Amino acid sequence: MATFHRNSSRVLVAGMLFSAAGAAFAGPPCCLSEPHGTARATTGIGQTAQLSANVSQSAAWSAYELERDGIQYLQVNDRDGNVRVIIGNIGETFWSLPAGSAADLVSLPKQLVSIPAGAPRTEVYRKPGVVLAAYEVNGGIIWSIEAPDGTR
Repeated sequence: MATFHRNSSRVLVAGMLFSAAGAAFAGPPCCLSEPHGTARATTGIGQTAQLSANVSQSAAWSAYELERDGIQYLQVNDRDGNVRVIIGNIGETFWSLPAGSAADLVSLPKQLVSIPAGAPRTEVYRKPGVVLAAYEVNGGIIWSIEAPDGTR
């Protein structure tokens, strides 16, 4: 399964989200930057307008990396700016925060949610070692933390 390690090439979301590598300031003082230049906000979780760059792989979603006190977060907003999911990560541990108004489900490595066969899949976030995918089901979304090969 996907793992996230600081200062390694297998970083997230989920690397995904979440890499704590290279705590050098980049741009405005709001954001930390990893060695590859992806700015991560240190404040603003849950807000519609983020200070960090949109790192989404899909035009349907906006994904933002945030980091505070050694905890990495990935927030995903829909096209209207509504918060849909926030996932926290430390090492190999992932959790979702009770954010947003949608009744989306979240499948985590140690807490799998069943995904119906044939559910359309969109890759929202990808870093070495981890992917966040969105599966469309019955008018809602199941978010899934996965390995790059799609295994959960």
